[in-house]
Amino acid sequence: MIITLNEAEQRLAKFLAKGRSDANRASNTQDRKMGNQSGELTDLNGIAAEIAFCKIHNVYPDLEINVHPAADCVLHSGEEVDVKTTRYASGRLLAVRWKKPNVDLFALMIGEFPSYRYAGSMTAAELLKDERLRDFGHGLGYAADQSELNYKQP
Repeated sequence: MIITLNEAEQRLAKFLAKGRSDANRASNTQDRKMGNQSGELTDLNGIAAEIAFCKIHNVYPDLEINVHPAADCVLHSGEEVDVKTTRYASGRLLAVRWKKPNVDLFALMIGEFPSYRYAGSMTAAELLKDERLRDFGHGLGYAADQSELNYKQP
């Protein structure tokens, strides 16, 4: 399922991405992105994909700027979700090694601003296993291929 953010959602994503980027710079928060893209683009695609995921599941995204909650949203089932984003069509669901299972699910959105495809999700217990540790050039991290993800129809 591909979701394209409408004009208002795009403006919201840009506003939140700039606010979060500015707040992170002001607080000297370490940038932990996995790639060579700009921090601003990473922030924009991240929040835009979160909004798209929430739109698909009919829930409200986290709109905080200065707070770093573990979950990007909470599903109607009560499950807390960390939404991950990649622009690569064959991209994997990735989580950094230091990530603690503070959420129930990790979800993967694929695309670039303003359009994203929901590729599926995996529970934290399934993803954060030592046997999933892989190195794609940025150090060890947890990884799952799209074929391993569960697709929950909203």
